[in-house]
Amino acid sequence: MGTQALLSQIQNLPVLPQVAMRITERMQSSTATLTEISGLIKSDIGLSTKVLRLANSSYYSIPGGVTDVPKALQYLGFTTIAQIVLTTSVFGAFKSQGLRDFPLTPFWTHSFAVGQLAEITARALQFKNPSDSFMGGLMHDLGKLVLLELYPEQLGKTIHIAKDRGISFFRAEAELGLSNHVDLGVLLAKHWKLPETILSAIQFHHGGGTGSSEKLIEWANLWVHSQKIGNSGSYQADVMDALSLTQIELGLSPKMLSSIEIQFQKEFEKAGAILSGH
Repeated sequence: MGTQALLSQIQNLPVLPQVAMRITERMQSSTATLTEISGLIKSDIGLSTKVLRLANSSYYSIPGGVTDVPKALQYLGFTTIAQIVLTTSVFGAFKSQGLRDFPLTPFWTHSFAVGQLAEITARALQFKNPSDSFMGGLMHDLGKLVLLELYPEQLGKTIHIAKDRGISFFRAEAELGLSNHVDLGVLLAKHWKLPETILSAIQFHHGGGTGSSEKLIEWANLWVHSQKIGNSGSYQADVMDALSLTQIELGLSPKMLSSIEIQFQKEFEKAGAILSGH
């Protein structure tokens, strides 16, 4: 199918709420205030509800509970709020319930884990805007959701080939000669007018990127696959070889990697609360 035909179909997909991108954008600014962010969140009833639900979850166990958004922000912090807002908005934009071979809960878990690991690693590597890495990691497989919405039979066939042959989803697409999820993800990201950093994360999460931020998403994706956290339909047998190579390219020493993994395990505990609330 040609690019124009694809664009026409993609333009009929749901749009990402602009308030979500506005909140995420302002949270990265040094001038953002608690009052400003609270106001933006309260302008979206759905987001307000999910923020308060997480704040009152057993994970945080805030004494006396939380009844308003400003107090939730004080307890949860800007980083967690940004994760809630973006995760909820992206997940909520798609209404499909998934396929038998592509259930959405493991997919969301994989995507969130890649985003969270990427952000933690970006902090360790002293990247300027670590939250950009979370957004890129969360959305790296956006094209698979396009496949689920528009071409579910193609998605199912690709997963079957990948699983049967022990190869990546991306390689299975190439062998089938089909429109791949990378290109579809980039098209949707452009339709949503997402930042260039997210477009790059989507475009290069299977390699080919030259920047450290692009290599980071590639590495985080491979690491999450290697740990079998969630499932995105990829069954790459040689994942450890690719993982080792990108780890060297990023300059991640064994000591740094150990610290990152410990921090990830600690922070990933809240994923259940965020994902169950989307």
